[in-house]
Amino acid sequence: MPSRFFATLIIATLFSSSARSETYDVVVYGGTPGGITTAIAAAREGASVVLLEQTKHVGGLSTSGLNRDEGEHMAPETFGGLCVRFTTEAARRSGTGTDKRKKGPRVWLSHVAEQVFLEMLADAEVPVKYGQLIEGVEMKNSTLVSLAVRGGESYEAKIFVDATYEGDLMAKAKVSYTVGREARDTYGESLAGVRYMDEPIKVSPYDENGELLFGVMPGKPPAEFSASEHPICYNIRLNLTTDPEQRVPITRPPSYDASQHELLARCIEAGQLTRLGEIIGIYGIPRTRIRECNNRQFSIVSMSIPGAQTPWAEASFEERERIHQLYRDYTHGMLWFLKTDKRVPASIRKEMEPYGLCANEWKDNGHWPWYLYIRAARRMKGEYVLTLSDITEERSKEDVIHIGSHFIDSHHVTRYATDDGHFINEGRMWQEGMRFDIPYRALTPKAAECSNLLVPVCVSASNVAFAAIRLEPTWMHLGEVSGIAAAMAAKSGIAVQEVDVKPLQAKITEAGIPLK
Repeated sequence: MPSRFFATLIIATLFSSSARSETYDVVVYGGTPGGITTAIAAAREGASVVLLEQTKHVGGLSTSGLNRDEGEHMAPETFGGLCVRFTTEAARRSGTGTDKRKKGPRVWLSHVAEQVFLEMLADAEVPVKYGQLIEGVEMKNSTLVSLAVRGGESYEAKIFVDATYEGDLMAKAKVSYTVGREARDTYGESLAGVRYMDEPIKVSPYDENGELLFGVMPGKPPAEFSASEHPICYNIRLNLTTDPEQRVPITRPPSYDASQHELLARCIEAGQLTRLGEIIGIYGIPRTRIRECNNRQFSIVSMSIPGAQTPWAEASFEERERIHQLYRDYTHGMLWFLKTDKRVPASIRKEMEPYGLCANEWKDNGHWPWYLYIRAARRMKGEYVLTLSDITEERSKEDVIHIGSHFIDSHHVTRYATDDGHFINEGRMWQEGMRFDIPYRALTPKAAECSNLLVPVCVSASNVAFAAIRLEPTWMHLGEVSGIAAAMAAKSGIAVQEVDVKPLQAKITEAGIPLK
């Protein structure tokens, strides 16, 4: 069993690269939690594997401010395998006391989660390469031959797995996908398309020159239930602390623009928002003085920037960096505004006053998370497209490879002016979940498009169904399944669509993932 030194050695040596080609049984693109479990599971099955990560850190959102397994909104008895191994160990080391629970989340600290992931990868002897930005792929008919990254290096494999939040490898391979939200009539989904669950807010969305305020999108509100190019919102999901020994002061941002928070100021002055918890989702991390902060689903104005998420999926890496910086500047500015602006009531400023950034988190990034919270980007249109009926009605599948159970959950997506004195938020969904089978077919592209690619994160689903799937624990389970299936396909020399599901299900059960 490799020691922890091996994990340290990974970090120390992975930045060296040369213009050459490497060959593996399985190449996993994306060091998200789903990518990590994919790589570990494939290695455990005897495949040679490499994990390619775009940034300098593995773990995606689970090491970038999303500090819980969402067990309060899921059926914990459906959890198993590497997901439970990770969440249990990360929570234990974080001292949050959440190991023994029947219902509720396991909670951890981001820097602890990264170390646990690194050690799990080291134990499986999975090499990790960082800064791997995909440039293109080589295809031979429907077979993906190699993946090329910036710097000239390329990777050949029998089987590839796209575990990115964006589906970048899938897109390069020209696998069918979609972005945004289908209309209600596309799949006959009652929850689909543009949705107005919330009433217009009696606050003017225009400045003194008649221009729309920051965060209000141009144009008229679209017709309800129509299709939309806009996916669910993004935001920075960060940690704040009141611990004086760990607190890094929140200072005025160099790029501070008070006008970005004018709509928030007006909503506060109108009495629409009266306390900090109505603006920011604040979740406790047990036995610590740290709080996990998120966009608040039910808030009028929160940590998202309606419309700014839309270009992300198809954007270049440089464009994504600019979008990420926009969110960081906005979030930093919001914290400063809530802490200092005289238009904010003293009671809210008093709530904000003790908080600072966490000194022990994201030390190489100014204590800001490495990842933007990408809730949904591309979604594959594969062998089978999961829709609302698969989540709520026809829930059993013969080729089940994991049981989902999360709420159908979407935060606000867009925001429009309805007239001179009102604006409206659009897109929210919040419907209690039930257990539903996720079929193997949802992980595979159409055979004619690509025969050796699995997609455990940007799975084949409608926007509504994806809203119940897009959780890190679900992706970790789907990743572990993908790793097993990838190793089976590589060993047998068959297409991923030809993997025999019965032996796959036996291996999934043996790995500790419940299928009943």
